[in-house]
Amino acid sequence: MRAKSLLLRPWVASAVLGAIAVCAVEAVAGTGFAGSVAGLGGALAGVIALPMVTQLGLLIGALVFGLRVRHVVFGALRRVASWRAGRTTITVRALPVTLRSEIGPWRSPVILRCWSAGLVSALAGTGAVAASWSLVGSAFGRGLSIAMTPFMLYKLLPKRAPLATSTGWLLFGLPRMPEPERTEFRAAPLAARAHEALREGDIERAESCVDALVREHPDLNATTSCRVTLLEARGEYAQAVMLLLQHVSARDAQPREMSYLLAGMAGLGFAAVEAGQLPGDEVLPIAKRALRDAIDLGYPEFDLSGTSGLLALIEGDVDEAVRLAAIGVEHNSSPLSQADDYATLARAHMARHDNAAAREALARAEHLAPWWPRVRETRQRLQVC
Repeated sequence: MRAKSLLLRPWVASAVLGAIAVCAVEAVAGTGFAGSVAGLGGALAGVIALPMVTQLGLLIGALVFGLRVRHVVFGALRRVASWRAGRTTITVRALPVTLRSEIGPWRSPVILRCWSAGLVSALAGTGAVAASWSLVGSAFGRGLSIAMTPFMLYKLLPKRAPLATSTGWLLFGLPRMPEPERTEFRAAPLAARAHEALREGDIERAESCVDALVREHPDLNATTSCRVTLLEARGEYAQAVMLLLQHVSARDAQPREMSYLLAGMAGLGFAAVEAGQLPGDEVLPIAKRALRDAIDLGYPEFDLSGTSGLLALIEGDVDEAVRLAAIGVEHNSSPLSQADDYATLARAHMARHDNAAAREALARAEHLAPWWPRVRETRQRLQVC
């Protein structure tokens, strides 16, 4: 199943089909083995360059049109460095072949700003494709254009999945977005300010933003998400789980939004059981099902490693908890979630009677969010030890 899903990923499909097309073109052109190798090199460069160009265009559009850039990740695999530049977290990873960013609304008019950023992304990608076609006189240029052209067409398809939004969706899907999704988008700036306040540990400011959301948009997913995160920030996991259950049962959310809700329910359910706020025999089956369903709806399993690590810790598999929490720490983009994963990692090390490693993990958690409930509680446990 994993192999099949890997083959269906757009960059893999582009690489495979591009390689076949390049070899066929170079065979017709009569350039021989050397031409095929150069063409394949161009195809590989195109598969890497095209998404980086469209992401760079999106970043430029976000900066020009006043969107919030939460996180920029350059590269893949192991984290090499990470730092904050204003409200933006910048992460550099070991293999410099990708560029990813997390961008969201910050002020009105929300839809126009996001559409404009998508337009810049599309223009950047189209310009790159046009430039590649000017190089078709060489085998490398032919491979470049053969790979980039279909990949750009794919990116112009209006697709929106958990943790991923295509350039085409911003251009063609966003203007035609129906209610209540349209109102969700318009409420996003206020929700973003609530999450920003929570990231800084300013509970009172976050509560003020959440109260405004409740008054203006009481039934939105964004409002529930902010209310739940505020409860989590207070360590009130049981109330957060009940609120999410009530919200999920009362509405028919789209698969993307439902995956977020279920992923949150899983993590909060595990935290509530760990804290003794809810009975494990009743809540764990529900939380495990929520975790599986979130993944089935498209939420990347890799991005739920920290949640799975907490489950492993609760079930007594401390080695697996250490492994999964470490993965979550390495790849989680949210400072609060990362701090929570560090707390899980510290607790798993404590369960293995390795308090030195636990203190190291806790120190990293406290650097990110010393006020976060699971971080504070972990400090209290270590002090007792």
